Amino acid sequence: MSKRRNIVLIVSDSLRPDFLHAYGADFIPTPSIDALAENGTVFDFAVTASTVCAPARAAVLTGRPVSGHDIWTNQIPCPEPLEHFPARLARQGYLTAAVGSIDHARPGNPVGFQWVRRFEENKPGSEYLAWLKKRHPEETTAYASDGRHFKYSEEEFYDRWSCDRATEFLNTYAEKGVVPDESFYSGYPSDHPTPEKDAPFFLCCGFLSPHAPLLPPKELEGTVDPEKLPSIKLPRKDVPPVEKYRRAFMNPPEYLKDPKAGWEERMQSRLSYAELIAEIASLVGRIVDTLKATGLYENTTILFTADHGSCEWDYNLDTKGPWPYRSQLFVPLIVSNHGKDLPPRSDVLCGNIDIGATVLEIAGDTRPFNLSRSLIGQASGKIPAREVTFSEFCDSAKTLADHRYTYTYYPFTGEACLFDRENDPEESVNLAGRPEYAALERKLLMHLMDHMVLSKGVRIEAHDLAPEVREGIEKKKPGFLDDEFEICYPLASMKQVENVREAGLDGHYQDFCLGRPIKADYGVFFKKEGK
Repeated sequence: MSKRRNIVLIVSDSLRPDFLHAYGADFIPTPSIDALAENGTVFDFAVTASTVCAPARAAVLTGRPVSGHDIWTNQIPCPEPLEHFPARLARQGYLTAAVGSIDHARPGNPVGFQWVRRFEENKPGSEYLAWLKKRHPEETTAYASDGRHFKYSEEEFYDRWSCDRATEFLNTYAEKGVVPDESFYSGYPSDHPTPEKDAPFFLCCGFLSPHAPLLPPKELEGTVDPEKLPSIKLPRKDVPPVEKYRRAFMNPPEYLKDPKAGWEERMQSRLSYAELIAEIASLVGRIVDTLKATGLYENTTILFTADHGSCEWDYNLDTKGPWPYRSQLFVPLIVSNHGKDLPPRSDVLCGNIDIGATVLEIAGDTRPFNLSRSLIGQASGKIPAREVTFSEFCDSAKTLADHRYTYTYYPFTGEACLFDRENDPEESVNLAGRPEYAALERKLLMHLMDHMVLSKGVRIEAHDLAPEVREGIEKKKPGFLDDEFEICYPLASMKQVENVREAGLDGHYQDFCLGRPIKADYGVFFKKEGK
C-alpha cells in the first residue's frame, strides 16, 4: 500500500458539540467518537462557515466562505470553475471517494470525487430509496416512520446504508487496491484521472443524522437517559426582525405566548436527536473497526466534524438559521490518528472551512487553499492564529466569533447582537449598542469588513499595497500573494521608488512584485524603459 497517508473525513449534519462526551456531555454514549478524541486533537473553538447545510459543505470543499463560493443556500449547484480540494487530490494521484449525504458531487460536476455513492433522500434516482424498495416494495419514502422511530431495522436505516457503502469501499480497496465498481470512473472530466492501483485514498462519508427528520432506529431506544438531557433555553425578547419572523412562522401562536407550552413534546424531540447521535457514534465505530480489520488504520488520518450545529428548540428555534447562538454556530472538530506531535486539545480559532487545507497538507500539498488553514499547522503553532472566525447565513446574518465574544450584524437593518459567552453562557443579554461596548463593536465591524473583502478576493493596486496593508491581509490570509492575487499597477519607475525613500518610507515595499507576473501597469519600476 501507498506510503502517503490515507484520509477519511466523516461529516455529520446538524451536530452540536455540547451533545458529545468529547465536549463535556455525559448523557449520550459515544465511545467511538471518544476514541477519536483520545487518539487525536479536539478543537474547542471551531465555528461553521455557514449555518446552512449546502453552503457550509461548499466552504469545506472550496476553502471559501459563502460570499466567496456563492452557494448561498441549499439546492444551489457548485460553480464548476471553482477549485475543490478533492480535485486537487485527484490530480496528485489520490483515489477520491464520497458516500452518503454530501450535497455536492453530482454527475457532470463531481467536484473531484472519482467514486460516489449518494444518499439522495427522496429525490428522483435516489440510490438508497431504490435499495430500500427492493426490500420493501410498498415503501415510498427514505424516511420510513412508525411515528417515533425509523420503521425498519437499524441495518436498513439510511445512515447505516451510507456507512455500509464506506466499509464496502474500504474492504474492496484493502483487497484489490481499487474501488468496488470501476464503472463509477466513467463520465468524469479528464482532469480527474483514474488513479493507479493502490493509490492513497481520500474517503468522505456524510451522515444525515442528527438532522431532521428525527427518526432514530428502534434499537437506539434506552441508550440516552432523558433525565440528563440539558433543558431547553428560553427565548430572549429583544431579537432582530429576522429572528422574530422566523420564530413566528415555525411556532404555533400559543408556543410564542408561552415557550413552555410545548415543553414535553420538544424534550421528546431532543431525546430523538440525542439517540441519533448515539447511532452516528456506532457508525463511526464501524468505519474505524473496518480500517483496523483491513490493516489500513495505521496509515489513515481521520477527521470528524459537522456542517453546523442545531438549536433543538433553544430560544424557540428548531434547528439552525440566521442567529448567533453557540449551539448551532459551533461544530465538533477532531483530527485523529495523525501522530504524537499534536496537543490533545487546541483552542485556536478555526472551523470546518479549514478541512480542505488540512487534508491537502496531510497529502503533502502545502500550497495555499483560499481562506482555509491547516488545522495541523494551527494546532502545532506553525501557522499564525486567527483573531476571529467568520460565519454567514446567506446575506441575512454575518457573524464573527473570538474566544469570548460572538457578534452578528444583520445587513440592511442596522441591528446587531453581541454576546459575551464567558460571562453570559446562556447568550441571553445583547450587549450591542451599549456605549461601554462601542469600541469593541467598532473593532468587530472592521474585522467583518475585512472578511467581506477577503471573501470576494482582494483587489488592491500594487502601489497601494503599503506594508501595513500587506501585514493586515497576511494576518487573515497567510500567503495571499501566492493565491490568486493579481498584481496591477506597481510603481512605474525607479524615480517613484526614490520619491518614497525621500519621504522616509520603505523603499522596498514593492519588492513583492519582483519575479511575479504583472497583469496591468503604467511602467514597472524594475524594468528598463522599452523592455
